[in-house]
Amino acid sequence: MSFTKRDGIRLLVCLAAGLILAMMIGNQEGVQNDFGYGFRQSLQFPRVAYFLGIGVLLYLVITLFDYIRPYLVRPGMRPLAAGLLSVLASFLLLHWTDSAVAGNQKFGTISAKANNTKGLAASAKLYFGGHLGWILLIAAVVICALAIILANKAVAIAGAVVAVVGGVWGYSAHALLASYLVTPDHSTGAWVALLGFLAIGAAALFVVLSREDVAQTRVFLDRVVNWRPGLPLAVVGLILGLIAFIQATWFAPLSRNATLTDTHNIFRGTGLAPIAVQYLIWLGWLLFALTAIAGLAAGYLRNRLLGWIATGLGLVSVLITLVTMYDFSKVAASTGFDGATGPWQNLGVGGWMACAAFLLLAGAGFLAATPGRGVDEFSSDVLGGSADVSGQTPGSSVRPAMPVKLANGRTLLFAVMAIALFYPPMANGFWQKALVTDIGIYVLLAVGLNVVVGWAGLLDLGFIAFYAIGSYMTAYLTYALPHRPPSWLHLSSLWAIPFAIVACLIAGVALGAPTLRLRGDYLAIVTLGFGEIIRLIAVNNPGNITNGPKGAFGIPNPVIHLGPVKLVWGQNQLQYWYLLLFLTVVIVILFNRLENSRLGRAWAAVREDEVAAQATGINTTRVKLLAFAIGASTSGVAGVFFASQIGYINPDNFVLNNSFLVVAYVVFGGMGSLPGAMAGAAALTWLPDFLKDQVPASDRYMWVGAILVVMMIFRPEGLIPARRRRAELSGLDAPASAEARAVPASEGL
Repeated sequence: MSFTKRDGIRLLVCLAAGLILAMMIGNQEGVQNDFGYGFRQSLQFPRVAYFLGIGVLLYLVITLFDYIRPYLVRPGMRPLAAGLLSVLASFLLLHWTDSAVAGNQKFGTISAKANNTKGLAASAKLYFGGHLGWILLIAAVVICALAIILANKAVAIAGAVVAVVGGVWGYSAHALLASYLVTPDHSTGAWVALLGFLAIGAAALFVVLSREDVAQTRVFLDRVVNWRPGLPLAVVGLILGLIAFIQATWFAPLSRNATLTDTHNIFRGTGLAPIAVQYLIWLGWLLFALTAIAGLAAGYLRNRLLGWIATGLGLVSVLITLVTMYDFSKVAASTGFDGATGPWQNLGVGGWMACAAFLLLAGAGFLAATPGRGVDEFSSDVLGGSADVSGQTPGSSVRPAMPVKLANGRTLLFAVMAIALFYPPMANGFWQKALVTDIGIYVLLAVGLNVVVGWAGLLDLGFIAFYAIGSYMTAYLTYALPHRPPSWLHLSSLWAIPFAIVACLIAGVALGAPTLRLRGDYLAIVTLGFGEIIRLIAVNNPGNITNGPKGAFGIPNPVIHLGPVKLVWGQNQLQYWYLLLFLTVVIVILFNRLENSRLGRAWAAVREDEVAAQATGINTTRVKLLAFAIGASTSGVAGVFFASQIGYINPDNFVLNNSFLVVAYVVFGGMGSLPGAMAGAAALTWLPDFLKDQVPASDRYMWVGAILVVMMIFRPEGLIPARRRRAELSGLDAPASAEARAVPASEGL
């Protein structure tokens, strides 16, 4: 193979990429009197040599990709890559202790201090200070990769053993470190490393168990989920429950770090409700055991009766667990324990993890209890039976096979429900605030803009204007602006939602009406101008309505008071999270129905070819106006939530840069895809917060931009693309490596 001019250019580009990485990675920055200081620090020797080596490695991979590719698609390569990335993340990014004595609490810092720490166990010193963790990682990855390439079972078993040793040793070293530091520890580094090493070991086992030459990840996942629908959920629920009831902290994570048994000892004789006392002693264990047995048996046997029993037990257990947590946290608050002022404080992750486990077990029972709407050839083959279920006895307790897509969708739905409901209480205050003020609100905005950009194909760069209208409408109706409405129109924040929706509908029509004849770049420029007009109106304060640059102060927190029920938000971020979750679920359900309606299909037709759509009888004027209006209404709801949650707004909250960000979120997630728009907004709003402790503040958005560029090159359809969008970019044909399906003789040519 000769070295051509094209190869030379490729090598130079790869070396340049290595130099760019050298400048991006690290905390080096320039100073006021020497702006080149950071540049010189980035390219110091031997540091620069490592990154140039990365460039050379990248060049070799690109050049030899055709030779490497057959090995990259073998069974086990993807879990090997996932495990490697997980362990690297744990070693480089995550904390391994919560103790301030360890410095920045990361693996590298602990490794540097381990050998000089007297009293630390020898095995922990060897893992951290002796770099055994890195050695085991490299050895496991190399051995497993060789096993996959050579398809050698003996080498695969050796790799799996090394991977398991690496994960278990790392976890035990972390436990020894925690016992040495004698402080409550809730770091995640050791857990992620353990899971990563186990994934590497699982990759090696694929070599032993697989009979295929090419990995079919989607087929494998379908088989795992559909072999016994509900059983994977039950297994995950069992694991979570065991961790919750045996090891996780239930109370006082910052001082006592009390497990379930410790919590019972703390509250013994303190006047807990009888059901809470029994839960802490034996009832919790009994409920978990019964629900797990019912869920596992129902999933494996596909038995409806057991499925409904597991569903009922799981939901009742969630309720009893929440009642118990409320009761003992309320008793602790009555004594002012650790400065608590009310219930739901000083709780650890154990109770919430138990709730998630019970919900997953209930979901497993529900999947086992609810029959599918039909049977396809794949699910019948996976279940090991015949596609003909007509011979089943009427009223049989064994459910028929469930279609693959239906089972996958329901399994994913229960997993998302468990995460959305019970992960936020486990997060710290910073991430709870980020979930509400960053991720949640921008998810709502992305869902609304997806209607305009993704479904109707109308590029709107002034979408943030409707967000501002909803926020100012809330401030107006709650008496937070100098110009006030009549006394009978003085409303609570939540009751401003319908008024904000109507105002944004009108504004959407007002924007759409004069722009109906514009398309593409011209439409984008007009909408951009509309967004800036709204912001300037707020700044210039016509008629003393918007209070100018000062904005609105004292917007009250949401309150619902209906008879004996009184809900007051503002105590903590979790209250806002669950309110936002409710609003998001309602909007997503409505929009999902709208996407598949006649109007949704009309939007798709206008997006693809407006002239052709008009020729088929679609009223394109009405359809485009509805797209602007409906998308704007969602932004108005987000504005109400933002204003009532923050309590203060001004025109600087609604700059055009925010409009561009929302467009980027929709494109990154997948235009025209509701899950994609939500995933894109969540990922790109989470990333800057995550990078806060990893890179200098001024570099965070550089990384976001780099990820956007890479994404647009290698996956232009987005994270979770719509089926139509994927077909446009990738075609409708199945990939060349797909297996041919058997065709019945009656259907042959």
